[in-house]
Amino acid sequence: MNTKIVELKEYSNKEVGLLVQAILVELLLIFSIINIFSNALMPAFYAILSMIMFTMAYNNVKIYKRKYLTPIYIIVGIFVAITTIVEYL
Repeated sequence: MNTKIVELKEYSNKEVGLLVQAILVELLLIFSIINIFSNALMPAFYAILSMIMFTMAYNNVKIYKRKYLTPIYIIVGIFVAITTIVEYL
């Protein structure tokens, strides 16, 4: 009986954080171009901006191991989210 032992690789979620950040940056660019012509989608633009801030804070801690700007990213993300909710809802 010939059995082969296969080593399983551990999955790392580092790439997922960078992928989410790249997708959000592309969405931010698309919505900024749309908002040049029409201001109807400004809440979506601000929501994406706050999500980028939280994703940058996550990537800053998990990937880059820098914890100095993380509180700033979180504070800016919370500020943008709260002002968007207050202004548009």
